Amino acid sequence: MLTIEKDLRGDGGNDRFCHQFILGPEFVDALRGWQRIPISDCLKLTIHPEVPVTRVEAGQTSITIIGYILDPLRPEVENELIGQTLLSEFSSIETLVAATARYGGRWIILAKRQERSLLFNDAMGLRQVFYSLPGSANGLWLMSQPGILAWHLGLKVDSEAESFMTSLEVRGRSEYRWPGTATAFREIRHLLPNHYLDLDSGKCHRFWPNQALGDLSLEAGIEKAGTLLKGLMDAASRRFDLVLGMTAGLDSRVVLAAAKGIRAEISAVTVRQGQMSDSHQDIAVASRLLGRVGISHAIVRALPWMSGAFSKKFKQNVFFAHDHYGPDVEALLDRFSRTKAAVTGSGAEVAREPFRKRIDASKGVFTASDLASLQYMDENKFAMEYFSQWLEDTGNLYNVHLLDVFAWEQSHGNWLAGTQMEFDLAWLDIFTPFNCRELMICLLSVEGRHRISPDYKLFVSLIENLWPELLAEPINPDKSVKVSRLRETARSVKKYLSNRVK
Repeated sequence: MLTIEKDLRGDGGNDRFCHQFILGPEFVDALRGWQRIPISDCLKLTIHPEVPVTRVEAGQTSITIIGYILDPLRPEVENELIGQTLLSEFSSIETLVAATARYGGRWIILAKRQERSLLFNDAMGLRQVFYSLPGSANGLWLMSQPGILAWHLGLKVDSEAESFMTSLEVRGRSEYRWPGTATAFREIRHLLPNHYLDLDSGKCHRFWPNQALGDLSLEAGIEKAGTLLKGLMDAASRRFDLVLGMTAGLDSRVVLAAAKGIRAEISAVTVRQGQMSDSHQDIAVASRLLGRVGISHAIVRALPWMSGAFSKKFKQNVFFAHDHYGPDVEALLDRFSRTKAAVTGSGAEVAREPFRKRIDASKGVFTASDLASLQYMDENKFAMEYFSQWLEDTGNLYNVHLLDVFAWEQSHGNWLAGTQMEFDLAWLDIFTPFNCRELMICLLSVEGRHRISPDYKLFVSLIENLWPELLAEPINPDKSVKVSRLRETARSVKKYLSNRVK
């Protein structure tokens, strides 16, 4: 039976459960030095000292923001002013959720209006929320990851979950992830993106998609996405000392392009993993490109393994963490000591129809078996159960393709959110510009042929419009995506846009 190590209890320090929280009927006194904030008569927040918490209220209405929230149209405003704005727009759950659509960052909102209380988080759920099921003997608890409640209450790993965790489908893949809302504990579920939790009933409700996607032209998509990305980068630079994780790939290039206006205020880092040589594309291309545009570039070498002391810290910080990320986290912590915020290009893949090459997307009906296959879980019984539940929850998706919602909520809201928490040990925080609902809806509203391989026209054109010099170096040259073709695509789009203006 898998268990939570008991020697964690009473061990203070800011590296344990780094950047995490636990919210329930009592404060957790064993987490010494953490913030203790009463949310209501029955909800007490115990939260890591490095995580900002902002509370605004008027009469019987209140908004509590955990983490940081960014307005791309008003990059200078802080959490409190955004909270005041949301408070003024909070006439119903629907209006409050809609009011957060353009905001980026990594946040959780606890909202109370008269006798109604709810909670939801950022677009991709990157500030994770887990919750105890209604009727739990221990009452309602919410937390950043299941291990922290299991540690506090002495919960045991469920036998069916343990079988899943030790299965070939999980242990045979380094990038394992949980299916749907599942966790290792019978009492706990994961709040997936596009859902809110009713804190009075303890029940979860889907709030998006709530209408059909519009038909956004390529040029309109470029303009809107560019505006949002630039605004989000500007806003983040006012909160943090930013370090962009840079590779030879497309997504980090788009994010760098959006940072042109703040280029004097950011730096970049590439992790040199294992046996990577100086000529590896992620090192060579990134170094040449950043040198061209005058941005400081650190290459951080990660050993093939963690040190003994760090390995224990890493595994205690997040339950069932991915071992192969540990060396990267240790190297980054040694280099930056959690003084900077990492910027990632993650999330953009949702708009690139990532599953279309592995399954017939024109199928009218998708099964739990289809979804399990996409996650390399085959016919695993545990996975099939939770993917069946996810399918039942989808309801009316309007014209949003089910596979895109699955990529958003499973690959990003589940796997990406979990891995970012593991990397929290190394950073003051993590910023993902694509983690913005309005931006993701914008990208998904552009015709699919402009978003996918081999040309990735929408994304390459974003670079061309925002910072064209960044196309002087190839994008993923080892994957046969040649810069000449990409630049030709971008030029043709630019010429088309110019003609439209005339």
